[in-house]
Amino acid sequence: MDQGRRRRSPPRSPALTVGRPGTLSSIASNTRLQGESMSSPVTYALNESVATITLDDGKVNVLSPAMQQHVNDALDQAEQAAAAGEVKAVVLAGNDRVLSAGFDLSVFNSGDAAAALGMLSGGFELSIRLLTFPVPVVIAATGPAIAMGSFMLLSGDHRVGSPSSRCQANEVAIGMVLPISAIEIMRMRLTRAAFQRAVALAAVFSGDAAVSAGWLDEIVEDGNVLARAHEVAAEFAATLHVKAHRASKLKARDDGLKAIRAGIVGLPEEFGNS
Repeated sequence: MDQGRRRRSPPRSPALTVGRPGTLSSIASNTRLQGESMSSPVTYALNESVATITLDDGKVNVLSPAMQQHVNDALDQAEQAAAAGEVKAVVLAGNDRVLSAGFDLSVFNSGDAAAALGMLSGGFELSIRLLTFPVPVVIAATGPAIAMGSFMLLSGDHRVGSPSSRCQANEVAIGMVLPISAIEIMRMRLTRAAFQRAVALAAVFSGDAAVSAGWLDEIVEDGNVLARAHEVAAEFAATLHVKAHRASKLKARDDGLKAIRAGIVGLPEEFGNS
């Protein structure tokens, strides 16, 4: 697997600080999703042909059913704009603290098996959506990516992080068995050695080790992750033919996608009685 390299990105400019009201230039739009209150944990912004989806629940961006719905609503907006030729790349980013700490453990602990299975399947369906999205998806790992947050990270076409972007599938460290779909996502993107350590040992990867393992494609200085992600997305938007991009990645990922989908179908049998 090709290894990325450490980049020194230019200082973040106001035009690149997307997802915060009032920080974009006049050529960009920054809106809460239609029908959402001001407390929505997801924002959608369009700057020229790059859409930015920012997750920020004020905490650690747990991928609860509600958060999954907000992200999917934003992806709907980006997909519609892509079909109209307005969006040619997407940046998916976390907040200043974290990309995502994973699933909402309170749902698992609620005793509601249907809700837990729904959250699991929804998370892995989100990964499939990112892996098959019609335009390039650049993920800005603005902080740690843990559990489902790390699987979401692995579902981007290009992943930008920093030395503080800790990546970990921590399930076996907290007494949980990894779902087949999660294992297949890691199998698709990680090197063989890193895959085994990630699955069986809950190994933590950061910095250059995260790049070598396949969690990230490049690292930049802390504070420059979002700016670099926008730089990469703008380059993709300007140079790639989006239909050829999607058709090619679907061919390359076909076996992995089938395995992830099979894992989703098997979730009730895998965890329904746990």
